[in-house]
Amino acid sequence: MYRNIARRVNRKGNMLVIIRQIVIYYDVIFFLILSRALYLSIPSTSENNGENTISVDRLVPNFLTNKKLFDLLDSRMEVYQRSADRSRLVTLAKTKVVVEKSASPKLADLESLTISDLKQLLDQRGIMYNSRSTKHDLIGAVIISGPVTIEALAHMKQIGDPKIGAVHEFNDFNIEETVEKHNESIFLINIWPQRLQSSYFNKLSWKALKRKLSYMDFKFGELDCDLKKRICMKRKWNISTLYLYTPGKENTTEYYITDDYSVHSIFSSIQNEINYRVKHISSWETFTSSKWAFYYGSKDKIAIRIILFTNMTLPPMFLSSLSVKYRDTVNFGMVNIASHKGRRILRQLKQKYWPLLLVVTKRGIFTYGKLQGEHFTYQELDFYLSNLLQDFQPIKQWYHKLPCFLDPTLIGLIIVWFKATHVFSRVGIIYEERNRGHQHDGDDVDNNDTMETVTHEAEQLRIINQKYN
Repeated sequence: MYRNIARRVNRKGNMLVIIRQIVIYYDVIFFLILSRALYLSIPSTSENNGENTISVDRLVPNFLTNKKLFDLLDSRMEVYQRSADRSRLVTLAKTKVVVEKSASPKLADLESLTISDLKQLLDQRGIMYNSRSTKHDLIGAVIISGPVTIEALAHMKQIGDPKIGAVHEFNDFNIEETVEKHNESIFLINIWPQRLQSSYFNKLSWKALKRKLSYMDFKFGELDCDLKKRICMKRKWNISTLYLYTPGKENTTEYYITDDYSVHSIFSSIQNEINYRVKHISSWETFTSSKWAFYYGSKDKIAIRIILFTNMTLPPMFLSSLSVKYRDTVNFGMVNIASHKGRRILRQLKQKYWPLLLVVTKRGIFTYGKLQGEHFTYQELDFYLSNLLQDFQPIKQWYHKLPCFLDPTLIGLIIVWFKATHVFSRVGIIYEERNRGHQHDGDDVDNNDTMETVTHEAEQLRIINQKYN
């Protein structure tokens, strides 16, 4: 009996040792993964505060339940039958897109402006013009880009021309490294060829191009092939070349400067290269899709949609540059109101003034460009978007800013791990002591049995001896 008990204790002890090894010695990765999962799950609870919840009228009608769809139509005082087909009710919901109301501003008299003022207006909006353009041509270009308010004109004269930032000097090794550090800015690098080459991008043209692109927060650099012959030979830069780096694009673009170049053509080429994220909205059905006027739900990561209503066929440079900087958080669209479908969208929204910028958020659709301080420039819209995006960032606790090795969840789980190690170690010692005790008891039982056998055999021998004697 004692031997069976000892065997059972030994089996339990071995099983406990195996379990202890699995839990203690092979759980480090498990605890690390669990701690990170808990740590990342905490911010999601703070995202659903009162300000960041999505209103019903911002959800795409196709995905609303019948009750929410009825509530939406009731809130808009729509007349409908509940027994009607769901597709008709969804179409009715999409025909009513509520836009913030605002009064039309006072416009400036373009005829009273000087040629320098007209050029500065076009530079701020990122619109190219010929250096020899007449005043009549410049006024026509401004009209196409949109009317100018009196307040916007005063603001333009107040801020003046932008300052051109420092020009980075590049060598064989730091081109890719430097442009990747400025991941939000477009980089334009002027490659000066060896002086023996005939084609050459003169400094006056380079200065004029930098001035125009500085309005759009471009970064600039220069590389002199007379001093850096190795990299120029490697990349075959034997004539004047402009190296354009656009964040978000896998490939860079190189413009080779020929003898018949013009700043106007270079500017237009750069504009066509960076406007890849501005999408043309050509119909009301596209506008009311979940990509622009509505949201799928809380899983929709794009917090803001920017839609420019303009008479231009191509997006202005300020819009293209902003679309590159905010490529991960904002969708940029454009409606050409010179077309019949574009004017229909504007009429559906009951808007008359243009250029008009619609700012579609999770809270509603707002207009930009009619109130004081709302100007169609890169700097003003950049400031506006940066502040607007802060309202949609999840509120993070102080410990979310700590490094990985200082996360409270990770520290707590490490403490639990050490505590579990200590407990299992103590339990293992106790079981080992018990096993040893059981082994000693078994040995004592065996010894007693042996002594009884020897005593019995001795008694038998004594009895036999007495009989024969």
